[in-house]
Amino acid sequence: MENNQSENYDVICIGSGMGSLTTASFLAQYSNKKVLIIEKHFQAGGYTHSFARKQGKYHWDVGIHYIGDMQEGGFCRQLMDKVSNKNVQWKQMPEPFEKFIFPTRTFSLYGDEGKFKSDLIEQFPSEKESIEKYFEDIRKVSAVFGKSMMIKFSTPGLKAMTAPLKDDSIITLKDYMDKSFQDEELKAILCSQWGDYGLPPSKTSFATHAALVVHYLKGGFYPIGGAGKIFDSIEPIVKSKGGDVLTSTEVTEILIRDGKAVGVKTKRLRGEKEEKEYYAPIIVSGTGAMITYTRLIPESVPIDFREKLKNFYSREKMATSVCVYVGLSDSPAKLGFKGENHWIFGSYDHDKNFGERNEWLKEGVEVQNLYVSFPSLKDPEAKNHTADFIAFTDYENFARWKDLPWKKRGEEYQKFKDLIAEKVVSAIDKRYPGFRGIIDYIEVSTPITNEHFTSHVDGAIYGLACTPERYEKESCPWFEAKTPIPGLFLTGADAGGSPGIAGALMGGLAATLNIEGNREILKKILKD
Repeated sequence: MENNQSENYDVICIGSGMGSLTTASFLAQYSNKKVLIIEKHFQAGGYTHSFARKQGKYHWDVGIHYIGDMQEGGFCRQLMDKVSNKNVQWKQMPEPFEKFIFPTRTFSLYGDEGKFKSDLIEQFPSEKESIEKYFEDIRKVSAVFGKSMMIKFSTPGLKAMTAPLKDDSIITLKDYMDKSFQDEELKAILCSQWGDYGLPPSKTSFATHAALVVHYLKGGFYPIGGAGKIFDSIEPIVKSKGGDVLTSTEVTEILIRDGKAVGVKTKRLRGEKEEKEYYAPIIVSGTGAMITYTRLIPESVPIDFREKLKNFYSREKMATSVCVYVGLSDSPAKLGFKGENHWIFGSYDHDKNFGERNEWLKEGVEVQNLYVSFPSLKDPEAKNHTADFIAFTDYENFARWKDLPWKKRGEEYQKFKDLIAEKVVSAIDKRYPGFRGIIDYIEVSTPITNEHFTSHVDGAIYGLACTPERYEKESCPWFEAKTPIPGLFLTGADAGGSPGIAGALMGGLAATLNIEGNREILKKILKD
């Protein structure tokens, strides 16, 4: 150690993403805890933070593109209001809030369950009964998921979640679709939000899909002023109880004494790169199960399932993505956009779309599958127009540059990013003529950028895969908020049962409930 100074807190949160922020806010507000949040990035907030370019002219959010269940009275809205002390305002996206674009058909999704159902029945009248049953099924399965979180402080097992289906053979989303529907285009439409959990129908759990679709039945919402408002609202809550937030500081080890978590070892990444230890009786890791169990807990500390976890990840690696951020000289509304998301697919076969996620990087191959978002049309406070585009790919395409410094990875890497930008712009301009002409600024973020700032394995943004196996507690115990080490808890998406900001929010709640060991704090949170 270069520096033996130490400081004591009630709770230390590793990472400043939505999971850690939720846990820190609730414990500060309702248990009067002094919380230290430690963040590797120079800007706190995890995937809720925003960034700007061209002297602050253009702003983008790195992780929040939209969130569901943020209508007044929605459960996620209740939680977010309590986490932020109601200092984050939410704007509902224009309707339709999503468009699923296929080679011969476009389906517009509205935040109205009745219209969603009737639009499907109008286009696929022969499947009417199956469509109606689908909506019943996703609600039943989603309800089991939510109820278990509140009662047991964790996600239920797969059998419990799928029990309402009364069919043990339905495990994956593909299983459900193939048993319930005949029309391949209808199946494709219903599965079109698979990008929100990062796995195609043959790999993802039907329960994960059900929870996500129900999450968006009331439409999509966006934080007014950008996602950075979330951290800005929570930091004062943490500091009001004597807590603090450290940035540009990497946690290198969870300190374990006599079998209990007692603190963390850290390394400063800017200025004098000193090492320092911080102590607390409760340590909360928001870095995900993989990093926590395989990197932060010393190898000398026995974890019964450590090798099983590594094997799980090697079998079910999450697809990673590239994001192209674009600053615009004029409003994209002039090209017909209103602020809705566009999901563009190369075929009606989502497993094929997923399987070809690397093909578009080859010479002469066009981008076939893209997510399109317009932050500036979602945010009424945006002063200049922006867009971002996301395409799935694999980490291996970028791995050879991973050990080079950020922003100094050389000419070859920059040429590769330029190729990515050109392919994406060409695909968008071909579909929406005139788009290229309003581009003023463009930047590409890759999986190694994500890895550099978050330490997430392979730069994945969604945590561990939401396969059916994930929900078998005996097979995959690493998804529990309560770890085998006393005093150590997981928060974030891996503890919340589903990926994304909402999943991390639920993971934060699960960690809070496990730390407190009872539901009294939940009663306080939901009291008003």
